[in-house]
Amino acid sequence: MGEEEPLADLFSFADFARAARAKKTVTASSEPLNNEGQEEKNPFEVKESVKPNKPAPRPSSREERLKNSQKAGETTVEGTTGLLDFEMPQMAPKPVKPRTKGKRENVAKALESDERLDLQVTGSNIRRWVKVSGEVLQVAQSALDAMDSQSELDSDTGANALLTWDKVTLTVAGLPPSADRDVSWVLEAIADAALAGASGMIGIVLSELFSAAANAANSPGLNPVQLLKVLRSSSQCPTRCLLPAVERLDPPTLSGLIEEINAELETQPEQMSIEDILSRAWMASQVALVEGAEENHGRPDARAAVLMLLVAAMVETYCQENQQDQGAVATSLQMVRDMVPASHLGLPAPSRMNSLVLTWRGEADNSRFQRLRAELEENGVYGAMTGRADMLGIGPRMLLVRSRHPRRVIELLPEKSGMILTRPPLPSEREDPANSNLVSLDSSRAIRPIRPAVLAYASAPGLVGDLANLGATVVLSRRGIPQEVLPIITEMEQEVVQVLPCDQVSAAELANLVRPAKDKGIEVMLAPTQDDLQVLEVARACCQIVSSAIEAPDLIQLQRSRTFDALATQRTWTVSPKTPFELLASSVSPNDIQARILTRKGEDPELIARIQNALSQGAPGIRIELISGGQSGDTLVGVLSS
Repeated sequence: MGEEEPLADLFSFADFARAARAKKTVTASSEPLNNEGQEEKNPFEVKESVKPNKPAPRPSSREERLKNSQKAGETTVEGTTGLLDFEMPQMAPKPVKPRTKGKRENVAKALESDERLDLQVTGSNIRRWVKVSGEVLQVAQSALDAMDSQSELDSDTGANALLTWDKVTLTVAGLPPSADRDVSWVLEAIADAALAGASGMIGIVLSELFSAAANAANSPGLNPVQLLKVLRSSSQCPTRCLLPAVERLDPPTLSGLIEEINAELETQPEQMSIEDILSRAWMASQVALVEGAEENHGRPDARAAVLMLLVAAMVETYCQENQQDQGAVATSLQMVRDMVPASHLGLPAPSRMNSLVLTWRGEADNSRFQRLRAELEENGVYGAMTGRADMLGIGPRMLLVRSRHPRRVIELLPEKSGMILTRPPLPSEREDPANSNLVSLDSSRAIRPIRPAVLAYASAPGLVGDLANLGATVVLSRRGIPQEVLPIITEMEQEVVQVLPCDQVSAAELANLVRPAKDKGIEVMLAPTQDDLQVLEVARACCQIVSSAIEAPDLIQLQRSRTFDALATQRTWTVSPKTPFELLASSVSPNDIQARILTRKGEDPELIARIQNALSQGAPGIRIELISGGQSGDTLVGVLSS
């Protein structure tokens, strides 16, 4: 044998690693082989019965997988890096959970859940906003009315907005505490109250806005997405409630302001915060108000200013609830005051249309209401209309128009539904008190001319315009239709109100109001008028202007004297085909100077001619005035003596 070689020379480190690895991978089931390469059998081996193998359970760890692989005769392949072979750790695959389709819906539900109260507008927030808005409108009333000083078609926006909001405030204050957790409940109450107490055109606009908001709110709380939906519901309100003549005669600032707010909110993502939504709406309303005034030669729109103030009150309420810096209301009020024009010397004075304000409140279904709107549009009527309907499409409706011919509008209204009220135009003395010749001996007391409050009933639509132009507030008396007159008497804001019934039915209705009105500090004087011609003559006397310095007892005595003097100068009769015209001729004397014939609806021309002949026979040369009354009762004849 030769010289021994070192062990290190016989086995390198790499050979040793390979040998170790080969030893691991040799399976236990391999049998020894003979020299011929055949399998060598062991004669002493005990053969056992072969049983089917059970499926191996799922390995729980790497060691168990290696153990099972050796038992099953599997060869594992390990990773290698150059000369050094080592085992690479194998990471178990991470189980993948299947994605559910409702993943995004769950996120939306999380936003709408009651747990995120900081992301919701609650009923309590809305009630707080109503209170803040009432305070803002009260402070801004004089400035808003001053904006309308040059407007003939729409006036007293500040006073009308405050009257409407007073009804809303009282209704919301009367809600139970449980309404604090339900926005839909509070918005429904606001919509109903705004419709019931709507005063002027701004009242109808507010009623339409809140009706749309109540229909858009369908959950107890409003998250930012739902708040956007409620605010955007105002986009079609001007088109629905304003007749086309309004946009032609008035600057479209109101509709432009609503469009500006909706455009600003539509360009923002759906996940804006409540603060962002309100702030952007407020800024958009300010921009629209200023741009509208510039387009109208410096004349701002008071109705648009009211909406801007309400949005500012929303921002102020949010700041109060979240202890943030406040100032939106103060900024908006100062903006409104600054926009009140001192004068419009460079602009022509508005034409005095002497338009009357006619209001109708009644029940109507959707088809009848839409038909009424189409007829008003065909006649070019200036006005607004709104209402709410139940599941059957029937509900309370309201119409407000300005017209010099109210009878044309009355003939379009439903005959057996609703109360028709006509208010007089603004007196010229209100706008220029310097023209008055009244002198006050007390320099500390301001003296101005005022028109006494007169509420006249009339059954003839043809007399409504004449009575209103005299200065009386006129209620069209229709049989079987109850009249809510006490709120009208209260809105006159005078201590003494003269009421003129046109028949026994209206006299009984007005007599029942004397006590409730006295409880409110109003003295109601019920005149003994019995027909429309007597109402016309007494209204002519009692609507004459008096001094604001007159005391209530003196005014009562003055109006009583005027009433009996007017009744003493006129005699009236009802005339029908059965009337003996010889008796009518004998009832007229040569001292009579004028006769009025108030014809009924569809009266026979032959009957009218017979009445004229009888009057001329009894008093030759008497002036005969023919008035188309259109009443359902008999034709009336009134004779005035000298």
